[in-house]
Amino acid sequence: PPPPPPPPPTGPYVIDDAPGLGLRWEGVGAISGGGATTKLLLDYDPAIASDILDFLFKPNFGLNLQMLKVEIGGDADATEGAEPSHMHYNGDEDYNRGYEWWLMKEARARNPDIKLYGLPWAWPGWLDPSATPDKPAKNAFSNATVTANYTLAWLLAAKRVHGLDIDYVGQWNERDAPSEYASALRLAVNQSGLKTFVLNRLPHYPGTHLSPDSEGCRQYQWNTTDGSRWVDEEGSVADGRSARCLARCVSRNYVSDCHTATFQWHLISSFYDYLPWKRCGVAVANRPWDNSYEITSPTWALAHTSQFAPVGWRYTSHGAGVGFLSKGGSYVTRVSEDRKDISIVLEKMTHENSACARGSNPIYETKPEQVTLILNGTFKTISKLNVWYSNLTEGNASPQLFVKMPALDVVNGRVTVQVNPEDLYTLTTLETGGKGTPQKPMPVQKPFPLPYTQTFDDETLSAPGRLFYDQMGAWQIDNDATNPGNKVLRQVVPQYPNCWGYSCAGPTTYFGANFLNASLNISFAVRLEDDGVLDLEYAGNKKLSLDTAGKFQLGNTNGDASFGKNQWHKVSLLWQADSSSLVLDGKNLATDKGSGKDGTSLKFTLSRYIFAALDNFSLTPM
Repeated sequence: PPPPPPPPPTGPYVIDDAPGLGLRWEGVGAISGGGATTKLLLDYDPAIASDILDFLFKPNFGLNLQMLKVEIGGDADATEGAEPSHMHYNGDEDYNRGYEWWLMKEARARNPDIKLYGLPWAWPGWLDPSATPDKPAKNAFSNATVTANYTLAWLLAAKRVHGLDIDYVGQWNERDAPSEYASALRLAVNQSGLKTFVLNRLPHYPGTHLSPDSEGCRQYQWNTTDGSRWVDEEGSVADGRSARCLARCVSRNYVSDCHTATFQWHLISSFYDYLPWKRCGVAVANRPWDNSYEITSPTWALAHTSQFAPVGWRYTSHGAGVGFLSKGGSYVTRVSEDRKDISIVLEKMTHENSACARGSNPIYETKPEQVTLILNGTFKTISKLNVWYSNLTEGNASPQLFVKMPALDVVNGRVTVQVNPEDLYTLTTLETGGKGTPQKPMPVQKPFPLPYTQTFDDETLSAPGRLFYDQMGAWQIDNDATNPGNKVLRQVVPQYPNCWGYSCAGPTTYFGANFLNASLNISFAVRLEDDGVLDLEYAGNKKLSLDTAGKFQLGNTNGDASFGKNQWHKVSLLWQADSSSLVLDGKNLATDKGSGKDGTSLKFTLSRYIFAALDNFSLTPM
């Protein structure tokens, strides 16, 4: 076995710039994507959404995010759901799809200095010539130049259409892109005149260790901006554990491994709770019908760093403001470029309560400790430090999340703080910082309003449908080819995408949270533009299938149905506590006995990648 780590210093702990400074701080980042994580925020009342965006991006208000990484959509599931590609098929281009453009513009409006970063997870099927409506794409890099130009088109449109300069672009999330693609992408970006930097694949969830870096990070160039010292994904499950994970990792990532930026996955949990990795964001906003939301404890855990360490500040040297505490925990110091301001973060997260989703977290002991800091060098003249405090034991329920405490006087260059397990402190010379108050009162949760009707006519072309959530393919608001002036929700991906992971099924979209109960008439119009099967899953374990070959199945009942392609059909599914009945185009086709489950959602799936549309969707209690 490896030798045990050397014991940390017993204190007091010296903060000094005389030995020189460490690496350049590059920021707290977070990710919108890796599965359509932001979708439902788009469906909120704009005034409430603006308040939520303030908590995410506005300086000295909440998270104060410093780098925003977004998914470059690829029409396939990237953990919870799918984000739409800007090119669903060869020759197709639309740079207003989805919501990442909107999110990046809202971020830049609140913080012009925020860094923007795009990264693909999945890829549209047309990049692999072998893909068909039935056969998944397997090689999105079959022509590296074509794929590079596809990515370049997204970068150019960010500037041309939305006025956004993208600072960084990655190659492929958690996968090794072929070297031919990396070279082609770098060449295309360099020749375009864009200032975007093409990143290599970066580490995800490395975790932390118990020993400081043996060379004090002096083996690295201090002012790198190429992403080589970033942790590209970090985080955990649920708000409290994630807050503690992040408090540990953002500081110790540097102490142990010289990482200068950490990205939280994901930014905001704006997807339904029955999907994977629920409520892992720094906020939760997945109830657009009542506009309620939560700003969760990871926001405040990260704010201890992001509000008080602008990008470009530098770490002090190891042993002179950076290191481990003798009774568990860490301390890191960041310094302004002119050395007039410092911010010190003290954290004492316990091993057992700060596990991340994965990654190293060796067993260590954590005990209360009186931490005495000695300010030397340029910092010897500091007479006062402002104090911000959180105790993360209880997550959201904690009464002490990002509380401004009385300032501490520095006496003879010394200051002492009592630090207990799960405590997080920021000591800073900065007079800024704040725990913001929204413009509108935070709405309370309310039941989903029934009856409910959605015609799609008041929704924006190319946008995803309100309250619908895509898991595969792209279901967007489109014009009805059969009725000029009418809008529909249309599946518009014609080839099976190059999937990334999790689901890799036919085009799939969900409606609603788990709030639907029996005694409900589920009604909609549907038109399949090619041969295929539409499945509707409801009541937890029940399914309706309609096949253009002239067949239907309702639970355990099946038979013939006039369900031709290129025709609108009206479907009514009468869901009762002990049975379900199907009415198709006004004709009673079948009643199937058997109970379903209350408290469920709806899931629409096509058997193939074909164009198909929904209209006049309604839910009516019976």
